[in-house]
Amino acid sequence: MIGPCRCSSFVLAISLLTACGDDGGASDTGADGGTDGGTDSGRMAVGPNIPWLDDGVPPVALTPCPTGWREVTGGDVVECDPYPEGGAETCGVGEAHFPGEAGCRTIGDACPAGDFATDLPADARVVYVNAAAAAGGDGTLASPYAGLSQVSWSSLAAGTTVALARGTYEGTLPLKAGVRVVGACVAETFVTGVSAPVLAVVTVTNAGEPAVVRNITLLGTPQRAVDLDGGRSLTLEGVLIDRSSEYGCVVSGEGTTLTLSDTVVRDTQPSPADSSLGYGVNVSRGARLDATRLILAENREISLAAFDAGTVVTVTDAVVRDTQPSAAGGYLGRGVNMQDGARFEATRLLVIANREVGIFAAGPGSSALVLVDTIVRDTQSQASDGRAGQGIFLQVSASLEATRLLVAGNHDIGISASREGCSVALVDTVIRDTAPQARDGAHGRGVNLQEGARLDATRLLILRNHEAGIFAAADGTAMTLVDTAVRDTRSQASDGAVGRGITVQDRASLDGTRVVVDRAHEVGVIAVTGAVVELRDVSITRVQQVACAETSCPERTSGYAAASVAATLRITGFEIRDAAVCGVFLSPDPGFPEAPSVDLQSGVVADALIGVCVQSDGYDLDRLTQDVEYLDNGTNLDVTMLPVPSPVGGIAP
Repeated sequence: MIGPCRCSSFVLAISLLTACGDDGGASDTGADGGTDGGTDSGRMAVGPNIPWLDDGVPPVALTPCPTGWREVTGGDVVECDPYPEGGAETCGVGEAHFPGEAGCRTIGDACPAGDFATDLPADARVVYVNAAAAAGGDGTLASPYAGLSQVSWSSLAAGTTVALARGTYEGTLPLKAGVRVVGACVAETFVTGVSAPVLAVVTVTNAGEPAVVRNITLLGTPQRAVDLDGGRSLTLEGVLIDRSSEYGCVVSGEGTTLTLSDTVVRDTQPSPADSSLGYGVNVSRGARLDATRLILAENREISLAAFDAGTVVTVTDAVVRDTQPSAAGGYLGRGVNMQDGARFEATRLLVIANREVGIFAAGPGSSALVLVDTIVRDTQSQASDGRAGQGIFLQVSASLEATRLLVAGNHDIGISASREGCSVALVDTVIRDTAPQARDGAHGRGVNLQEGARLDATRLLILRNHEAGIFAAADGTAMTLVDTAVRDTRSQASDGAVGRGITVQDRASLDGTRVVVDRAHEVGVIAVTGAVVELRDVSITRVQQVACAETSCPERTSGYAAASVAATLRITGFEIRDAAVCGVFLSPDPGFPEAPSVDLQSGVVADALIGVCVQSDGYDLDRLTQDVEYLDNGTNLDVTMLPVPSPVGGIAP
């Protein structure tokens, strides 16, 4: 920790913090005995222009909710949830509770009264297979084949439909382009793969129009359920992939396309060879995945993974939940993982109760996330070591563009971006209730930016996080905030220290317009060691001392609303009220060459123990009194040596 600044006291001018003329303002009874400062013309300081200040939160618009989603009221912002109040229902065999729907329903079509689906084509060839049929059939409705191995898959022409009756079928589906497989229904039509060393159950053998699989369950297959490559196309409609081995679906290669609707991929098992993998869906090498009404649940390591430039994943009305850690070592458990230039576009997405990271994106290559109406919630720390649990984590040239985003109840960090080239653009976003990581009770930050990352946010609410609401560090790291509130930042659970609203340090920068920081601990807004912070129309209120102030850390009490430690801080149009110790604090850092630079204009500093705490020899006090009123402070200015807030450590990627 940086110790108290050991600068010498200087004599205060008799007109310190006082207007040059008689402004008629109220007298302050603080220890310095000076009158409150105003403008030279005698008018009162203007203060901030924040239309939503009385409401306490910016006009974040997570509503109107998407069709079928529920409004959640009673919080600071009306939120939306894709499920009824009790959450997703526990469904029966062949059913799922898709987001935006009232409850469980059949995956795909309901089971028919007869053996086969009722909508088989009347004007195209249909090959019939019935596990209950006698051997020696010819594939007609009157004499179905008894098993998959009897179908001459390689000779089927495009447009042919293979109809599977109720029953369980051992074998594979090697489909030609344009061939369809239609089961009776998901609840009663099962394909189980084969015990032989076969790569996957469902494959497509040539390029052309999409092959189609509909109304079946791929159950407990000892190999991948689906493997698609070579520019081929496949559509799954109303399909349950349950407990396949290593991967539910693998899609690879430029021009290869997998389309999913009403599809569930769950409980993918690890490799029997080394207990690794267990991915739900893996897309790579320029392939494409398009999914509507998709549930990925209880897979292992990663539920939805995409790699490589040109790879594109789009999902609509989707849930990614309860990803389990690796069976080999308890690591990972990610919901969504985009790397090496892959692109992910999601609309109406719920990512919930995964482990380590809810959504991860990283280079090399410009991996991109585009999220609309998305919730990332309740990510747990990694099972192997109790680390992380982050909602969204970006590294190395990755980007995030989000509109109507809720990030809630995650661990360690809500949204993190680290390294040059990372960018985050948020519109109408709430990041709240980030908990510390399980291992040591550390962190719990709302937003974390490091090593050259950038954040641009409009209508952003940061609420009830720990240690830091927003943290930015390192040269090149930059933030622009418009209509942003950082409220109720709590001290760190591990040691009761810090709890800062906004921390900008180590030459990072912040440009903010209409920013509110309320009920932080230690410091409301702080610029440290070469950082540059410029704020217009800002309110910083009710900053408290740290939670451990009276127990384990009396030397780190602070309680400063706005602070500069060897950094630049410019605030125009502001109110600073109810700081436990200093309304404004400025100090050098003995280990850093730059002097503090603080400029205040058009605002109010009120109801602090000390209005301004100056710990820098010879500081030009006129820079602190440009249309600034000092009201009802215990002392308007003091040079008593107080603890200097330390830089906060970054978080290792």
